[in-house]
Amino acid sequence: MRRWDPDLVLLTGDVSEDASPASYARVADSLGTIGAPVLALPGNHDDPEVMKKYFRAGPWGCPRAVELGQWQLVALDSTLAGKISGTFSHQALERFDACMRGSKAKYILVALHHQPVPVDAPWIDRYALENPELFLNCIDREKRVRCVAWGHVHHAFSSERKGVKFMGAPSSAANSLPASPKFTLDLAGPSCRWLELGEDGSVETGVLRPTQSSTGNTIHRIR
Repeated sequence: MRRWDPDLVLLTGDVSEDASPASYARVADSLGTIGAPVLALPGNHDDPEVMKKYFRAGPWGCPRAVELGQWQLVALDSTLAGKISGTFSHQALERFDACMRGSKAKYILVALHHQPVPVDAPWIDRYALENPELFLNCIDREKRVRCVAWGHVHHAFSSERKGVKFMGAPSSAANSLPASPKFTLDLAGPSCRWLELGEDGSVETGVLRPTQSSTGNTIHRIR
């Protein structure tokens, strides 16, 4: 990641397995060596009250918006304490709508933890975003949205809906083989998704892997 030299590091949740202060401190210290700001949002394994002490930039109580050139990045908290699946209250979606309407950016990327569309993996699709049509209605109304990105699913996923790119990020800890009925360890190892947001609204993406993995895969750029 340091060699990639990103402008921003986006954490799409499950930053910790046990939500301990020590785990958040370890991640924050490690990512602090990359030299880029970190925008973090919580996943179902996280404790937002603990997490926000180590990651100030996050959707703590409301959407968190970051303006980058022609783009607005909107981070959302889709978690509910005690639940594996995700949800948004009507009030949260109203704040999300207002956040986007108030931006003068030409293009918008939206990030959350839970997948708003099926990812063809039964083991994790049981724990998707509940009532996703309410969230998708917000996306449909805002024509500047170019990309929706999430974590949670433990494999790379991409599709397109009404001209908007929908992208699931793989895990930087452990991944599952796609289309698996249950979690099946992907021996290619941990990885993360990179995004290049163009000044013309274009979105380029791929998967960044360690230079050495259990399969010997050294390919960094996947279209």
